[in-house]
Amino acid sequence: LMTSAETTAILEHPLVREDPGSLQVTKDVVQRGTSNLTTRYGMDKQEMVLLFTNITSSRTKEMLCMNPRIGKYISSDCSETVPRVTAVTVTSDNNVYILTGEEDDSEVSLKVYNHAGNVWEHLTSVPRCKGKPDIKMSYSDFLEEACGHLYYLCVVCRPNTPGLFTWMRKYSQNSNQWQECSQPEFSGGCDVKMVESCGSHLYILTATEMHRYDPSNDRWCTLAPPIAKKRHSSRAAVVGSEIFCIINQYADMLVYDTASDSWRELEAKWLSKPTPARRCTNQACTFVVESQLHVLLCFRTIEKLGYECQMYVYDKSEGIWREREVDMPRGYWDCSDPGCCVVRMNLAYLHAKSADRLSRANP
Repeated sequence: LMTSAETTAILEHPLVREDPGSLQVTKDVVQRGTSNLTTRYGMDKQEMVLLFTNITSSRTKEMLCMNPRIGKYISSDCSETVPRVTAVTVTSDNNVYILTGEEDDSEVSLKVYNHAGNVWEHLTSVPRCKGKPDIKMSYSDFLEEACGHLYYLCVVCRPNTPGLFTWMRKYSQNSNQWQECSQPEFSGGCDVKMVESCGSHLYILTATEMHRYDPSNDRWCTLAPPIAKKRHSSRAAVVGSEIFCIINQYADMLVYDTASDSWRELEAKWLSKPTPARRCTNQACTFVVESQLHVLLCFRTIEKLGYECQMYVYDKSEGIWREREVDMPRGYWDCSDPGCCVVRMNLAYLHAKSADRLSRANP
């Protein structure tokens, strides 16, 4: 039962006291009651592509977040310098993980991005190979999520030779430890070109083989091999149940259908021959923003510092590629995998970081 004071308060409320059919009263009360509410975390998120500055050759603290469709490009300084990034992935819960380390380091560091603090937090370190490393060894790192777990695949190489062997492990967030899992077996050499997560499985592509890993059973199987006589690249993106792989120096694509275990070619004659003032830097990345497949190509120019970029979007309904205008801030943005990922960024945080960077640059 209500007290007399509670009954009086209800009767004195404008929604009760005014005429029952007055829409204006309701509108006024709602506007007065909500005018000072702040936007909740997550309400102002935008799907954006994340690039780093020149991560293949040096340390960096600057990131570029962009959404090409709406023409939004925001560069942001991290609170700390990040070592060379060797692999990056975004999980289903929108966490961004990177592996960092120099090319010949015997172990790499796993870090996660703190959106609110704009910092990379160290989680753990992991060795790249079993046993004592050889100073002549080099490594290719791949990091992907499947079934809620992170998987790290390292391909151990020697200079100017294909991969010697691979080692894959699973990361447990609960224990902050790496766990052993079954290893892929390659019959034609472990020259791994691509590792992608699609559905609940991991897929590994070499020059001659395609393998699938089932995390629920910790088991590998061999799938239909890629179309022969094609030069494969490590640039790939997943759209639905299909994996799109760039081949032949970015001139064409192979598409693998995970549902039917079949391959097809996709013509993508987007790249014109470089002019003397523009030469290809062998950099490209593929990504999916707002369900659309994009290809970003980067050229080093002679006439001015930095890179010149071209972007193309695949129109699936017509089966053609359309050029999309891109106006990236000048700089040495690394457009090669694995330095590209898509993440839902909080625009309030990004704008605050950008404004703070500008104020510090112009006190």
